[in-house]
Amino acid sequence: MLFSHPQRSLLVEALNEAEERAMGYYCIPPFRREQLRYDLLTRKDSEWEPLPDPVLARVRPVQQAHRNRLFDFYRIELNDPGILAAARRERLIDHLYHFFVYILTHEIVHLVRLSSILKDEAGNLPRRDEAEELRVEEISRRILAGSDFEPVLRRFCPFPL
Repeated sequence: MLFSHPQRSLLVEALNEAEERAMGYYCIPPFRREQLRYDLLTRKDSEWEPLPDPVLARVRPVQQAHRNRLFDFYRIELNDPGILAAARRERLIDHLYHFFVYILTHEIVHLVRLSSILKDEAGNLPRRDEAEELRVEEISRRILAGSDFEPVLRRFCPFPL
């Protein structure tokens, strides 16, 4: 099952909120936000690549060239059927917008942490492993703390505030 047209429109709104919340959390100024180049893909998009069934979304780094210069570019890829099945299973259909914001916030946190914005002193990026995933979940919970997101956070983000 693919996202419907209204659900895709809801995703755009959710992406805007997720981006604002994540950028605010990291205090990233507008000129640095412009350096985070990414697009949002769903299963309907031609560049989308298959995800394993339990995976709801992922950030995939790709390099782009502009005027003979390479720059970091990312793709946030959503697994439509996995997200919709999880929303039904967890009884979040009435909270679909909040579920979208949670998923997209989580992926934007990954994107920020993978980008050059958060390189350590040695120029290293965070490793993509289980510890990093737990760290991203914890940050996502902090970013979304509040009653509107509690139904989603209780089901998908195990860290207490």
